[in-house]
Amino acid sequence: MSAIANHADFLNYADTGLVPGMDAILFERHRPTTFAVPYHHHASVELNYLDGCDMEYSFSGTTVARKSGSLTLFWGACPHGVTDVRGEGEIINLYIAFSQILRWGLPESFLNALIAGDVMSAPAKPNTDQQMFYRWTEEIKSADATWHQLILGEVEMRVRRFALEGWETVKSGYGEVRSVVGAGGAMQHIEEMLRYIANNYCDPISVTDVADHVGLSPSYAMTLFRRVVGVPIKEHITRIRLSHAQMLLSNSDAKILSIAMDSGFGSLSSFYESFQSHLDTTPSVFRRDARR
Repeated sequence: MSAIANHADFLNYADTGLVPGMDAILFERHRPTTFAVPYHHHASVELNYLDGCDMEYSFSGTTVARKSGSLTLFWGACPHGVTDVRGEGEIINLYIAFSQILRWGLPESFLNALIAGDVMSAPAKPNTDQQMFYRWTEEIKSADATWHQLILGEVEMRVRRFALEGWETVKSGYGEVRSVVGAGGAMQHIEEMLRYIANNYCDPISVTDVADHVGLSPSYAMTLFRRVVGVPIKEHITRIRLSHAQMLLSNSDAKILSIAMDSGFGSLSSFYESFQSHLDTTPSVFRRDARR
């Protein structure tokens, strides 16, 4: 069994609120802990605020340490989890649908970094962010759609400020991509394709499978995906599979063949070829260095 769990398994241990009818944003507030299943993934953009505790994440085996009073933002398709917590504080997690992020018309450099898989961080605003994040977790419980729209607008402004004021890249992804955001239904198609890939990359999915899932022809799906995300669908699937494989190499004793199969590669040779071309090393050398 893979050392990963789908994000939906973790949505029942904290107070949550979902914006009705939009699937746009989800809130969690809880005391962070390490999980029995250390890694999970999801197709949303995650914004985390730490208050009163320090925490270590692991992204596909790479440790990222964050201090109390920090904001961390990343796309959740990369396997990630909490490996250490120090202090008795809380974390507030915001999960924002990728299509919602695209609707906001954020700076291209910010979207490039997000889609490429960078983990970004910035210091929270003293007092302001603490009050705002905790207020959101209470107000989202209201059934009034007007309040939900207000909160969504405030979240947009906070993410926009994060993008404009600048951030620290605490873990790099796969480099720069072109982010030419379309309009209308194109954004929904892109978000659904990203979600489908994030939830199924360990299976032998193809470009046709992705296109069929969103009701598009393969040629149009490939054109649209490349125009918005900046890489072909097949390349994106390979990158997500490699992130999964890096996590398993760093944190399990499974044989490399098993890791290749578990990560969605159809053969050991294709796994080695992809690993070498993208990471400029071999799986065995990567595992050795990661264990050090």
